[in-house]
Amino acid sequence: MSSSTSETGGNTIKRIPVKEPTWRGLHDLKDAGQSYDDLLSQMVRRERDYREWKMITEIDSAGEFVAFDPEEIMNGE
Repeated sequence: MSSSTSETGGNTIKRIPVKEPTWRGLHDLKDAGQSYDDLLSQMVRRERDYREWKMITEIDSAGEFVAFDPEEIMNGE
């Protein structure tokens, strides 16, 4: 599959081919006036936040962590 690109305002615009059901799903999630770029950016941020939260909860439930004093770290002790 190929994707077409063009230069706009110093940012490269990429075209990502998606199937019709996927496009409909994205369209349903998009707010009025919101660009697909903004929607996808928001989705990426949420996924990163979710993965970070998931990692933290897994570490917390495993109990494999050591308490530390941030002041000691900041002061180089």
